[in-house]
Amino acid sequence: MCRRDSSNFSSSGTSKRLPTRVIAVGKEGDEKVHLIETDSSNEGDWVALSHQWGTGTQFRTLRTNIDAHRAGISMKDLPATFRDSVIVTRALGRPYLWIDSICIIQGPDGDFSQEAKRMEQVYSGAYCVLAASRSPGHSAGFLGPRKEALSVTLRREGSEPFYLREIIDDFQSHVLEGSLNGRGWVLQEHALARRTVYFTEYQTYFECGDGVHCESMCKMYSQRATFLGDPNFPRLMMEADKGAKILGHQDLYKSYSGLALTRPSDRPWAINGLQERIVSALKVQGNFGVFFEDRPGGRRRGLLRRSLLWCRSETVASLDRISFASGPGAIMVPSWSWMAYSGRIDYIPAEFGGTEWEPLQSQWDSGDKRTDRGVLVGLAKDYDVGDTDSTLVFDAPLNVKKAETLCIVLGKQKGDMSDSEKIHYALLVQPKPLVRDTQRTSYERVGAGTLLGKCIKGNKGEVYLS
Repeated sequence: MCRRDSSNFSSSGTSKRLPTRVIAVGKEGDEKVHLIETDSSNEGDWVALSHQWGTGTQFRTLRTNIDAHRAGISMKDLPATFRDSVIVTRALGRPYLWIDSICIIQGPDGDFSQEAKRMEQVYSGAYCVLAASRSPGHSAGFLGPRKEALSVTLRREGSEPFYLREIIDDFQSHVLEGSLNGRGWVLQEHALARRTVYFTEYQTYFECGDGVHCESMCKMYSQRATFLGDPNFPRLMMEADKGAKILGHQDLYKSYSGLALTRPSDRPWAINGLQERIVSALKVQGNFGVFFEDRPGGRRRGLLRRSLLWCRSETVASLDRISFASGPGAIMVPSWSWMAYSGRIDYIPAEFGGTEWEPLQSQWDSGDKRTDRGVLVGLAKDYDVGDTDSTLVFDAPLNVKKAETLCIVLGKQKGDMSDSEKIHYALLVQPKPLVRDTQRTSYERVGAGTLLGKCIKGNKGEVYLS
Protein backbone atom coordinates (compact mmCIF):
# COMPACT_ATOMS: atom_id res chain seq x y z
CA MET A 1 0.00 0.00 0.00
CA CYS A 2 1.36 3.45 -0.92
CA ARG A 3 2.73 5.49 1.95
CA ARG A 4 4.31 8.31 0.02
CA ASP A 5 4.88 11.56 1.86
CA SER A 6 4.05 13.65 -1.20
CA SER A 7 1.21 16.13 -0.76
CA ASN A 8 -0.59 14.24 -3.51
CA PHE A 9 -0.97 11.28 -1.21
CA SER A 10 -1.91 12.79 2.12
CA SER A 11 -4.47 15.28 3.29
CA SER A 12 -2.67 18.49 4.12
CA GLY A 13 -3.14 19.47 7.73
CA THR A 14 -4.60 16.08 8.66
CA SER A 15 -4.55 15.53 12.41
CA LYS A 16 -3.60 12.11 13.71
CA ARG A 17 -5.64 12.58 16.85
CA LEU A 18 -7.79 9.50 17.27
CA PRO A 19 -11.58 9.66 16.85
CA THR A 20 -13.74 9.78 19.98
CA ARG A 21 -13.90 5.98 20.08
CA VAL A 22 -11.95 3.31 18.22
CA ILE A 23 -11.72 -0.46 18.31
CA ALA A 24 -8.36 -1.81 19.51
CA VAL A 25 -7.93 -4.83 17.24
CA GLY A 26 -4.98 -6.46 19.00
CA LYS A 27 -2.91 -8.99 17.09
CA GLU A 28 -3.63 -12.03 14.94
CA GLY A 29 -5.05 -14.84 17.05
CA ASP A 30 -6.54 -12.60 19.76
CA GLU A 31 -10.06 -13.78 20.52
CA LYS A 32 -11.39 -10.35 21.53
CA VAL A 33 -11.28 -6.74 20.39
CA HIS A 34 -11.99 -3.78 22.68
CA LEU A 35 -13.87 -0.51 22.25
CA ILE A 36 -11.80 2.28 23.76
CA GLU A 37 -12.62 5.94 24.41
CA THR A 38 -9.93 8.47 23.63
CA ASP A 39 -9.00 11.98 24.67
CA SER A 40 -7.17 14.86 23.00
CA SER A 41 -3.76 13.40 23.86
CA ASN A 42 -4.34 10.08 22.07
CA GLU A 43 -2.80 9.80 18.61
CA GLY A 44 -2.25 6.91 16.25
CA ASP A 45 -3.23 5.18 13.02
CA TRP A 46 -6.69 3.84 12.40
CA VAL A 47 -8.53 2.14 9.56
CA ALA A 48 -12.16 3.10 8.80
CA LEU A 49 -14.83 0.79 7.41
CA SER A 50 -17.31 1.89 4.74
CA HIS A 51 -20.22 -0.55 4.64
CA GLN A 52 -23.94 -1.10 4.20
CA TRP A 53 -25.96 -1.73 7.34
CA GLY A 54 -28.39 -4.04 5.58
CA THR A 55 -31.60 -5.39 7.10
CA GLY A 56 -32.34 -7.34 10.25
CA THR A 57 -30.79 -6.97 13.69
CA GLN A 58 -27.82 -4.61 13.71
CA PHE A 59 -24.65 -4.98 15.79
CA ARG A 60 -24.52 -1.63 17.59
CA THR A 61 -23.11 0.14 20.60
CA LEU A 62 -25.86 1.42 22.90
CA ARG A 63 -25.80 3.08 26.29
CA THR A 64 -26.88 -0.28 27.68
CA ASN A 65 -23.99 -2.32 26.26
CA ILE A 66 -21.10 0.13 25.95
CA ASP A 67 -19.45 -1.19 29.13
CA ALA A 68 -19.55 -4.72 27.71
CA HIS A 69 -17.96 -3.50 24.47
CA ARG A 70 -15.19 -1.80 26.47
CA ALA A 71 -14.57 -5.04 28.34
CA GLY A 72 -14.16 -6.90 25.06
CA ILE A 73 -16.10 -8.12 22.04
CA SER A 74 -15.53 -11.71 21.02
CA MET A 75 -14.46 -12.17 17.41
CA LYS A 76 -17.06 -14.93 17.19
CA ASP A 77 -19.81 -12.46 18.15
CA LEU A 78 -18.86 -9.91 15.50
CA PRO A 79 -20.89 -10.09 12.28
CA ALA A 80 -18.86 -11.29 9.29
CA THR A 81 -18.31 -7.86 7.71
CA PHE A 82 -16.90 -6.46 10.95
CA ARG A 83 -14.83 -9.59 11.60
CA ASP A 84 -13.30 -9.34 8.12
CA SER A 85 -12.43 -5.69 8.72
CA VAL A 86 -10.59 -6.66 11.93
CA ILE A 87 -8.63 -9.30 10.00
CA VAL A 88 -7.58 -6.78 7.33
CA THR A 89 -6.70 -4.10 9.90
CA ARG A 90 -4.44 -6.55 11.73
CA ALA A 91 -2.84 -7.60 8.42
CA LEU A 92 -2.09 -3.94 7.66
CA GLY A 93 -0.36 -3.61 11.02
CA ARG A 94 -2.69 -0.84 12.21
CA PRO A 95 -3.75 -0.86 15.88
CA TYR A 96 -7.21 0.67 15.58
CA LEU A 97 -10.38 0.26 13.55
CA TRP A 98 -13.32 2.66 13.28
CA ILE A 99 -16.82 1.30 12.51
CA ASP A 100 -19.74 3.73 12.76
CA SER A 101 -22.26 1.39 14.39
CA ILE A 102 -19.77 0.43 17.12
CA CYS A 103 -17.79 3.66 17.62
CA ILE A 104 -20.85 5.95 17.69
CA ILE A 105 -23.39 5.34 20.44
CA GLN A 106 -26.64 4.53 18.66
CA GLY A 107 -30.24 5.02 19.72
CA PRO A 108 -32.25 8.07 20.81
CA ASP A 109 -29.92 8.71 23.76
CA GLY A 110 -26.76 8.23 21.68
CA ASP A 111 -24.23 10.78 20.44
CA PHE A 112 -24.76 10.56 16.69
CA SER A 113 -25.52 14.28 16.30
CA GLN A 114 -22.16 15.18 17.86
CA GLU A 115 -20.13 12.50 16.10
CA ALA A 116 -21.67 13.20 12.67
CA LYS A 117 -19.89 16.56 12.72
CA ARG A 118 -16.54 14.75 13.04
CA MET A 119 -16.84 12.55 9.94
CA GLU A 120 -14.43 14.76 8.00
CA GLN A 121 -11.69 14.08 10.56
CA VAL A 122 -12.53 10.37 10.82
CA TYR A 123 -12.29 9.58 7.10
CA SER A 124 -9.62 12.08 6.03
CA GLY A 125 -7.41 11.12 8.97
CA ALA A 126 -7.75 7.36 8.51
CA TYR A 127 -4.69 5.41 7.34
CA CYS A 128 -7.05 3.90 4.77
CA VAL A 129 -10.72 3.13 4.26
CA LEU A 130 -11.95 -0.42 3.67
CA ALA A 131 -14.96 -0.36 1.34
CA ALA A 132 -17.06 -3.52 1.65
CA SER A 133 -18.45 -3.10 -1.86
CA ARG A 134 -19.58 -6.72 -2.20
CA SER A 135 -21.29 -6.94 1.18
CA PRO A 136 -25.02 -6.07 1.35
CA GLY A 137 -25.05 -6.05 5.15
CA HIS A 138 -23.30 -6.77 8.44
CA SER A 139 -23.57 -10.54 8.19
CA ALA A 140 -22.32 -11.03 4.60
CA GLY A 141 -18.59 -10.39 4.99
CA PHE A 142 -16.27 -9.34 2.16
CA LEU A 143 -13.32 -11.77 2.22
CA GLY A 144 -15.12 -14.74 0.69
CA PRO A 145 -14.31 -16.46 -2.63
CA ARG A 146 -14.52 -14.26 -5.70
CA LYS A 147 -16.25 -15.01 -8.99
CA GLU A 148 -13.90 -17.04 -11.12
CA ALA A 149 -12.83 -15.40 -14.36
CA LEU A 150 -13.08 -17.45 -17.54
CA SER A 151 -9.77 -18.49 -19.07
CA VAL A 152 -8.47 -20.60 -21.93
CA THR A 153 -5.09 -22.14 -22.65
CA LEU A 154 -3.70 -22.10 -26.20
CA ARG A 155 -1.07 -24.68 -27.01
CA ARG A 156 1.19 -24.95 -30.01
CA GLU A 157 3.53 -27.86 -30.54
CA GLY A 158 7.05 -26.95 -29.58
CA SER A 159 6.04 -23.72 -27.81
CA GLU A 160 5.13 -22.70 -24.29
CA PRO A 161 1.35 -22.54 -23.63
CA PHE A 162 -0.36 -19.16 -24.07
CA TYR A 163 -3.08 -18.12 -21.63
CA LEU A 164 -6.08 -15.85 -22.25
CA ARG A 165 -8.26 -14.65 -19.41
CA GLU A 166 -11.52 -12.73 -19.22
CA ILE A 167 -11.05 -9.01 -18.55
CA ILE A 168 -12.44 -8.30 -15.09
CA ASP A 169 -11.25 -4.71 -14.63
CA ASP A 170 -14.48 -2.72 -14.35
CA PHE A 171 -14.22 -0.14 -11.58
CA GLN A 172 -17.25 1.72 -12.91
CA SER A 173 -19.57 -1.29 -12.64
CA HIS A 174 -18.01 -3.07 -9.66
CA VAL A 175 -17.56 0.02 -7.46
CA LEU A 176 -19.03 3.30 -8.71
CA GLU A 177 -22.33 1.73 -9.79
CA GLY A 178 -22.40 -0.86 -7.00
CA SER A 179 -24.92 -0.97 -4.17
CA LEU A 180 -22.50 0.43 -1.58
CA ASN A 181 -21.98 3.58 -3.64
CA GLY A 182 -25.74 4.05 -3.73
CA ARG A 183 -25.59 5.05 -0.05
CA GLY A 184 -25.62 8.74 0.75
CA TRP A 185 -22.82 8.54 3.32
CA VAL A 186 -20.42 6.81 0.94
CA LEU A 187 -19.99 9.78 -1.41
CA GLN A 188 -18.40 11.73 1.44
CA GLU A 189 -16.40 8.74 2.65
CA HIS A 190 -15.02 8.27 -0.89
CA ALA A 191 -14.04 11.91 -1.32
CA LEU A 192 -12.48 12.37 2.13
CA ALA A 193 -10.40 9.18 2.22
CA ARG A 194 -6.67 9.34 1.47
CA ARG A 195 -6.62 5.69 0.38
CA THR A 196 -9.48 3.28 -0.19
CA VAL A 197 -9.41 -0.49 -0.70
CA TYR A 198 -12.55 -1.78 -2.43
CA PHE A 199 -13.49 -5.44 -1.92
CA THR A 200 -15.72 -6.63 -4.79
CA GLU A 201 -16.97 -9.99 -6.01
CA TYR A 202 -14.39 -10.00 -8.80
CA GLN A 203 -11.21 -8.48 -7.36
CA THR A 204 -9.80 -5.88 -5.01
CA TYR A 205 -9.26 -2.30 -6.19
CA PHE A 206 -6.95 0.20 -4.52
CA GLU A 207 -7.46 3.93 -4.94
CA CYS A 208 -5.24 6.80 -3.87
CA GLY A 209 -4.00 10.09 -5.30
CA ASP A 210 -2.17 8.10 -7.99
CA GLY A 211 -5.37 6.63 -9.45
CA VAL A 212 -7.15 3.27 -9.30
CA HIS A 213 -5.01 0.13 -9.19
CA CYS A 214 -6.48 -3.32 -9.84
CA GLU A 215 -5.50 -6.60 -8.25
CA SER A 216 -4.94 -7.77 -11.83
CA MET A 217 -1.99 -5.31 -11.92
CA CYS A 218 -3.76 -2.88 -14.27
CA LYS A 219 -4.10 0.83 -13.57
CA MET A 220 -7.39 2.48 -14.47
CA TYR A 221 -8.64 6.01 -15.10
CA SER A 222 -12.11 7.25 -14.21
CA GLN A 223 -13.04 10.93 -14.33
CA ARG A 224 -15.43 10.59 -11.40
CA ALA A 225 -12.96 8.46 -9.44
CA THR A 226 -10.21 11.02 -10.07
CA PHE A 227 -12.46 13.83 -8.82
CA LEU A 228 -13.68 12.02 -5.69
CA GLY A 229 -10.49 10.05 -5.10
CA ASP A 230 -8.35 13.19 -4.84
CA PRO A 231 -6.87 12.91 -1.30
CA ASN A 232 -6.88 16.70 -1.10
CA PHE A 233 -10.48 17.14 -2.25
CA PRO A 234 -11.57 19.56 -3.74
CA ARG A 235 -8.14 20.45 -5.17
CA LEU A 236 -9.07 19.44 -8.72
CA MET A 237 -12.23 21.53 -8.58
CA MET A 238 -10.22 24.54 -7.45
CA GLU A 239 -7.97 24.32 -10.51
CA ALA A 240 -10.96 25.22 -12.72
CA ASP A 241 -12.31 28.70 -13.51
CA LYS A 242 -15.08 30.24 -11.39
CA GLY A 243 -17.94 28.99 -13.56
CA ALA A 244 -16.56 25.45 -13.61
CA LYS A 245 -16.17 25.53 -9.81
CA ILE A 246 -19.87 26.35 -9.47
CA LEU A 247 -20.87 23.62 -11.92
CA GLY A 248 -18.56 21.22 -10.05
CA HIS A 249 -20.21 21.60 -6.68
CA GLN A 250 -23.65 21.60 -8.32
CA ASP A 251 -22.86 18.25 -9.98
CA LEU A 252 -21.67 16.92 -6.62
CA TYR A 253 -24.91 17.92 -4.92
CA LYS A 254 -27.04 16.57 -7.77
CA SER A 255 -25.31 13.20 -7.46
CA TYR A 256 -25.61 13.15 -3.68
CA SER A 257 -29.29 14.11 -3.69
CA GLY A 258 -30.15 10.94 -5.59
CA LEU A 259 -28.44 8.58 -3.12
CA ALA A 260 -30.22 6.51 -0.48
CA LEU A 261 -30.18 7.16 3.26
CA THR A 262 -31.63 4.81 5.86
CA ARG A 263 -32.58 7.89 7.87
CA PRO A 264 -33.65 10.79 5.63
CA SER A 265 -32.76 13.19 8.46
CA ASP A 266 -29.08 12.32 7.85
CA ARG A 267 -29.22 14.31 4.58
CA PRO A 268 -27.41 17.42 5.96
CA TRP A 269 -24.87 15.35 7.90
CA ALA A 270 -23.83 12.80 5.27
CA ILE A 271 -22.39 15.59 3.08
CA ASN A 272 -21.31 18.01 5.82
CA GLY A 273 -17.61 17.14 5.69
CA LEU A 274 -17.47 17.83 1.95
CA GLN A 275 -19.43 21.05 2.37
CA GLU A 276 -16.92 22.27 4.95
CA ARG A 277 -14.05 21.43 2.60
CA ILE A 278 -15.67 23.34 -0.29
CA VAL A 279 -16.48 26.39 1.87
CA SER A 280 -12.87 26.49 3.06
CA ALA A 281 -11.41 26.01 -0.43
CA LEU A 282 -13.64 28.67 -2.02
CA LYS A 283 -12.96 31.04 0.91
CA VAL A 284 -16.66 31.80 1.23
CA GLN A 285 -19.43 31.28 3.76
CA GLY A 286 -22.23 28.78 3.50
CA ASN A 287 -24.39 26.06 4.97
CA PHE A 288 -27.44 23.97 4.06
CA GLY A 289 -26.05 23.29 0.58
CA VAL A 290 -25.71 26.95 -0.47
CA PHE A 291 -22.71 29.28 -0.62
CA PHE A 292 -22.45 33.01 -0.01
CA GLU A 293 -19.95 35.51 -1.37
CA ASP A 294 -20.79 39.18 -1.62
CA ARG A 295 -18.58 42.18 -2.21
CA PRO A 296 -19.17 45.92 -1.82
CA GLY A 297 -21.61 47.21 -4.40
CA GLY A 298 -23.33 43.83 -4.77
CA ARG A 299 -20.53 42.24 -6.77
CA ARG A 300 -20.37 38.44 -6.76
CA ARG A 301 -23.94 38.08 -5.62
CA GLY A 302 -24.34 35.20 -8.03
CA LEU A 303 -22.90 32.42 -5.84
CA LEU A 304 -25.77 32.53 -3.33
CA ARG A 305 -28.45 33.04 -5.99
CA ARG A 306 -27.17 30.19 -8.15
CA SER A 307 -27.04 27.96 -5.05
CA LEU A 308 -30.69 28.75 -4.36
CA LEU A 309 -31.78 28.01 -7.93
CA TRP A 310 -32.06 24.27 -7.37
CA CYS A 311 -35.19 22.48 -8.48
CA ARG A 312 -36.84 19.08 -8.39
CA SER A 313 -35.29 16.74 -10.94
CA GLU A 314 -37.57 15.71 -13.78
CA THR A 315 -36.86 12.10 -12.76
CA VAL A 316 -38.96 12.45 -9.58
CA ALA A 317 -42.63 13.38 -9.28
CA SER A 318 -42.32 15.13 -5.93
CA LEU A 319 -39.83 16.03 -3.23
CA ASP A 320 -40.76 14.90 0.27
CA ARG A 321 -40.17 17.26 3.19
CA ILE A 322 -37.96 15.61 5.82
CA SER A 323 -39.10 15.56 9.44
CA PHE A 324 -36.18 16.56 11.65
CA ALA A 325 -36.00 16.01 15.39
CA SER A 326 -36.85 18.98 17.58
CA GLY A 327 -35.43 20.08 20.89
CA PRO A 328 -32.15 21.55 22.16
CA GLY A 329 -29.30 21.19 19.70
CA ALA A 330 -31.58 20.00 16.90
CA ILE A 331 -30.80 21.18 13.39
CA MET A 332 -33.45 23.29 11.67
CA VAL A 333 -33.09 23.04 7.90
CA PRO A 334 -34.87 25.90 6.10
CA SER A 335 -37.30 25.29 3.26
CA TRP A 336 -35.02 27.10 0.76
CA SER A 337 -32.40 24.35 1.18
CA TRP A 338 -32.57 21.13 -0.84
CA MET A 339 -31.30 19.41 2.32
CA ALA A 340 -34.80 19.80 3.75
CA TYR A 341 -36.20 17.31 1.21
CA SER A 342 -35.76 13.74 0.01
CA GLY A 343 -35.35 13.27 -3.72
CA ARG A 344 -33.02 14.08 -6.60
CA ILE A 345 -32.49 17.72 -7.53
CA ASP A 346 -31.20 19.66 -10.52
CA TYR A 347 -30.21 23.29 -11.04
CA ILE A 348 -31.76 25.99 -13.20
CA PRO A 349 -28.96 27.27 -15.47
CA ALA A 350 -28.35 31.02 -15.51
CA GLU A 351 -25.86 32.29 -18.08
CA PHE A 352 -22.45 33.10 -16.62
CA GLY A 353 -21.73 36.78 -17.22
CA GLY A 354 -25.20 37.25 -18.65
CA THR A 355 -27.27 37.55 -15.47
CA GLU A 356 -27.98 40.60 -13.32
CA TRP A 357 -28.57 39.59 -9.71
CA GLU A 358 -31.18 41.15 -7.43
CA PRO A 359 -30.81 42.09 -3.73
CA LEU A 360 -31.51 39.38 -1.15
CA GLN A 361 -30.67 39.44 2.54
CA SER A 362 -29.29 36.34 4.26
CA GLN A 363 -27.81 35.31 7.59
CA TRP A 364 -24.34 35.93 6.14
CA ASP A 365 -24.94 39.64 5.45
CA SER A 366 -23.03 41.32 8.27
CA GLY A 367 -24.75 44.66 7.70
CA ASP A 368 -28.33 43.42 8.08
CA LYS A 369 -29.55 42.39 11.53
CA ARG A 370 -33.06 41.38 10.39
CA THR A 371 -32.03 37.95 9.22
CA ASP A 372 -31.96 35.17 11.79
CA ARG A 373 -30.06 31.98 11.13
CA GLY A 374 -31.79 30.11 8.31
CA VAL A 375 -33.88 33.11 7.18
CA LEU A 376 -33.77 34.95 3.85
CA VAL A 377 -35.42 38.35 3.34
CA GLY A 378 -36.59 39.17 -0.17
CA LEU A 379 -39.10 41.23 -2.10
CA ALA A 380 -42.13 39.12 -3.00
CA LYS A 381 -44.13 39.78 -6.15
CA ASP A 382 -47.30 38.46 -7.68
CA TYR A 383 -47.07 36.69 -11.02
CA ASP A 384 -49.19 35.26 -13.81
CA VAL A 385 -47.43 33.21 -16.47
CA GLY A 386 -50.50 32.70 -18.64
CA ASP A 387 -49.45 31.02 -21.88
CA THR A 388 -45.96 32.56 -21.95
CA ASP A 389 -42.76 30.58 -22.35
CA SER A 390 -42.08 30.06 -18.64
CA THR A 391 -40.74 27.09 -16.71
CA LEU A 392 -41.88 26.78 -13.10
CA VAL A 393 -40.93 23.65 -11.15
CA PHE A 394 -42.81 23.02 -7.91
CA ASP A 395 -41.08 20.92 -5.26
CA ALA A 396 -44.23 19.00 -4.31
CA PRO A 397 -46.85 19.91 -6.94
CA LEU A 398 -49.81 18.38 -5.10
CA ASN A 399 -49.10 20.39 -1.93
CA VAL A 400 -48.92 23.84 -3.54
CA LYS A 401 -51.68 26.42 -3.07
CA LYS A 402 -51.06 28.20 -6.35
CA ALA A 403 -53.51 31.00 -5.58
CA GLU A 404 -51.31 32.00 -2.62
CA THR A 405 -47.98 31.57 -4.39
CA LEU A 406 -45.67 34.55 -4.93
CA CYS A 407 -42.22 34.83 -6.48
CA ILE A 408 -38.95 36.30 -5.23
CA VAL A 409 -36.82 37.36 -8.20
CA LEU A 410 -33.17 36.41 -7.70
CA GLY A 411 -31.87 37.65 -11.04
CA LYS A 412 -32.72 38.58 -14.59
CA GLN A 413 -31.20 38.29 -18.04
CA LYS A 414 -28.84 41.04 -19.15
CA GLY A 415 -29.32 42.70 -22.51
CA ASP A 416 -30.80 45.63 -24.40
CA MET A 417 -34.36 44.30 -24.55
CA SER A 418 -37.01 45.64 -22.18
CA ASP A 419 -37.36 44.03 -18.76
CA SER A 420 -40.73 42.64 -19.81
CA GLU A 421 -39.02 40.40 -22.38
CA LYS A 422 -36.09 39.34 -20.20
CA ILE A 423 -35.89 35.94 -18.51
CA HIS A 424 -36.23 36.29 -14.74
CA TYR A 425 -34.96 33.65 -12.28
CA ALA A 426 -37.16 33.25 -9.23
CA LEU A 427 -38.02 31.29 -6.13
CA LEU A 428 -41.68 30.40 -5.63
CA VAL A 429 -43.00 30.89 -2.10
CA GLN A 430 -46.23 30.64 -0.15
CA PRO A 431 -47.27 31.55 3.43
CA LYS A 432 -46.16 29.04 6.03
CA PRO A 433 -49.02 27.05 7.54
CA LEU A 434 -49.94 27.52 11.20
CA VAL A 435 -47.77 30.62 11.54
CA ARG A 436 -49.34 33.75 13.00
CA ASP A 437 -46.53 36.25 13.49
CA THR A 438 -47.68 39.83 13.93
CA GLN A 439 -44.15 41.15 13.47
CA ARG A 440 -43.45 39.70 10.05
CA THR A 441 -44.88 37.54 7.30
CA SER A 442 -43.27 34.08 7.23
CA TYR A 443 -43.09 32.14 3.98
CA GLU A 444 -41.70 28.83 2.79
CA ARG A 445 -40.22 27.84 -0.53
CA VAL A 446 -42.40 25.70 -2.81
CA GLY A 447 -40.42 25.78 -6.07
CA ALA A 448 -38.23 27.70 -8.49
CA GLY A 449 -38.17 28.56 -12.16
CA THR A 450 -37.88 31.08 -14.97
CA LEU A 451 -40.50 33.48 -16.26
CA LEU A 452 -40.58 36.58 -18.44
CA GLY A 453 -40.64 40.00 -16.85
CA LYS A 454 -44.09 40.74 -18.24
CA CYS A 455 -45.46 37.90 -16.10
CA ILE A 456 -44.38 39.61 -12.88
CA LYS A 457 -46.98 41.90 -11.32
CA GLY A 458 -47.07 44.25 -8.35
CA ASN A 459 -44.87 44.13 -5.27
CA LYS A 460 -46.25 42.42 -2.17
CA GLY A 461 -43.54 43.71 0.16
CA GLU A 462 -40.67 42.03 1.94
CA VAL A 463 -41.20 38.50 3.18
CA TYR A 464 -39.17 36.31 5.52
CA LEU A 465 -38.34 32.96 3.95
CA SER A 466 -37.43 30.15 6.36
